[in-house]
Amino acid sequence: MKKLVVLSVMLMSAFTMKAQTAKDAINAKEIVFYGLDFTKAKFVGQFDQGMGAMPATGSDMKNKWIPQWNALIAKEPQNFKLKEAFHTDNIYYDMAPINEINSKMDIDAAMAVNPGKIDPSEIEGMIKKYGPGDKKSGTGMVFIVENFNKGTEMADIYVTYFDIATKKVLITEKQSGKAMGVGMRNYWAGAIKAILKNIDKSEYQNWKSKY
Repeated sequence: MKKLVVLSVMLMSAFTMKAQTAKDAINAKEIVFYGLDFTKAKFVGQFDQGMGAMPATGSDMKNKWIPQWNALIAKEPQNFKLKEAFHTDNIYYDMAPINEINSKMDIDAAMAVNPGKIDPSEIEGMIKKYGPGDKKSGTGMVFIVENFNKGTEMADIYVTYFDIATKKVLITEKQSGKAMGVGMRNYWAGAIKAILKNIDKSEYQNWKSKY
């Protein structure tokens, strides 16, 4: 009898669960923000600790700066205006899955002379590697970092909406922003701010029309 009840519940869930679409994502009233995924990023050029101080090693990037960039976005929503940029009512920060995967990245491969290239077709496979977070369903968002380029002073990322339940990519759009600010943390965080401002100014409406 128990097996029949469980099977019935599973079948009901399967029929009632509605697959999310790109339109659902762009109009989501709540977005679960996972943070910055650096697992395929390239740090192009010689990075330092800020203000021309001693060079930053791969270990510094992985263990100090990457966690600080993610923590800063969650800590200062008034400066990183995700709600405004993505025209949503609520941002729920759930960065544990990203912090975990970033902690295991190959940082030696990330320190580079030349910019990297992420094919958008790779992104769904990256997201499927995320561990479980607080939310089991809804609209997730992650910033897939392609490059932090010291030479051009630009950050390249893929702004990516996905279905949390299925890990299916719903929208991914490449954006670039100019780094600005004092010190290593704020300098590259400034590039994320620039990207968010551009999305709020024009890109979100372009995506809404597109999707």
